[in-house]
Amino acid sequence: MSSPSTTDHRRRLFLALWPENAERRQIAELAASVAGGRRVRDAHLHLTLVFLGATDSARLAAYEAALADLAVPTLDLILDRYGYWPQPRILWLGSSHTPPELYELVADLNQRLRGCGFVPERRAFQAHVTLARKYPGPAPMQPPITPVRWRIGAVALVESLREADGSCYQVLRRWPD
Repeated sequence: MSSPSTTDHRRRLFLALWPENAERRQIAELAASVAGGRRVRDAHLHLTLVFLGATDSARLAAYEAALADLAVPTLDLILDRYGYWPQPRILWLGSSHTPPELYELVADLNQRLRGCGFVPERRAFQAHVTLARKYPGPAPMQPPITPVRWRIGAVALVESLREADGSCYQVLRRWPD
C-alpha cells in the first residue's frame, strides 16, 4: 500500500447542521435586524458540530467510512437568544435549551472520528449560529427575538473554499443519505 502523496490536496472541512431555506430566511432576518453590514452572508449560515480542519483524501475517505451508518435523531432546535463572545468579536444566535440529543450527536460524531485519528476540540460544544464577525458587542437586547424552530434530521459535510471576496461553503454530502 502506498502512502498518500505529499502534494495531496487538503480540504478545509467541517460537519454541520445546514438549514433549509425557511429556517435560513428566518435566521438571516434576525441577523439583518441586529448586525447590519457586519453579518455573515445568508448562504453561510449554519451550525458547526465538528470542525475537521485541513483534510487529505485518505483521511476524508476514513471519515466517510466511519460515518456511513450515522443515525441522526430528528429533533427540534429552538434558536431564541443572542450571545456575544468578546475575544473573537462574534455575535451568535443560540438556544436557551439545547436538546440533549444534540449533545449526544456531537459526542457520537467525535467518537466515530477518533477511530480515524481525529482529535476533538477541547472546548465544550455550544450550539450556535454565527450571525456576525468583528461585531462591536455586546449582544443586543432589542429587538426581541422571534424564535426560529429548526427541525434537525441530517448532518452535512461542508467544505470551506477560499475565494477572492472571502470564503464560500459547499455542502459535499449529508447523512443520512
